[in-house]
Amino acid sequence: MILQEKINLDDLIICNKCNTLHKKVKLPKGGVARCSECGNIMYRNISEAFAKGVAFSITALILYIVASIFPIIEVSIGGVKNSLTIPQMIYTLFNEGYFVVGAIITTVLVITPLSVILSYLLLAILVKFKIFKSLSRHIISFLIISRDWEMIDIFAISILVALVKLFGYAEVSFGVSFVALILFVIVDIFFLKNIRPIEIWSYFNREYNR
Repeated sequence: MILQEKINLDDLIICNKCNTLHKKVKLPKGGVARCSECGNIMYRNISEAFAKGVAFSITALILYIVASIFPIIEVSIGGVKNSLTIPQMIYTLFNEGYFVVGAIITTVLVITPLSVILSYLLLAILVKFKIFKSLSRHIISFLIISRDWEMIDIFAISILVALVKLFGYAEVSFGVSFVALILFVIVDIFFLKNIRPIEIWSYFNREYNR
């Protein structure tokens, strides 16, 4: 007689690179679970990962505020100087009738980044006090979906490409905002986008089930 072990589907995980099925195991502090086939990192012990995510979210928020207030670049052509801030750029697009482009830029450059940052902070507060469990679930779902809409890094690259073309015709200087924008992109790419969905869900389940 063959006895089959009953497996809970919540205890299984699929590698997002090679689709190999694994059984989740409890990791020690700072531990990392890698795929046995391709070596891809599937999840980590999130006891400190989410706390770092909150810290980086606060950092990203400060950088984003600085990037929005001060000029990104200053261009001097024939002795005439012009500066550009993110709000001015969006206002100009709408004012000139480029409503579709303005709406897209507003979504990917303002609404989505701010929503993601504030969602991380709100989720941390809700989970910390173990309140509004249903709302926390919706926030996590939003964070996972919004990863594909964060394109502020593409915007920064677009600015650099545009500046390369201007160097031969005008005197261009970078503002404080540009440095803040680049730092924001670095924080966004190397940490906020590096927190895997399974790690957020694991953190959620662990804290609410304590």
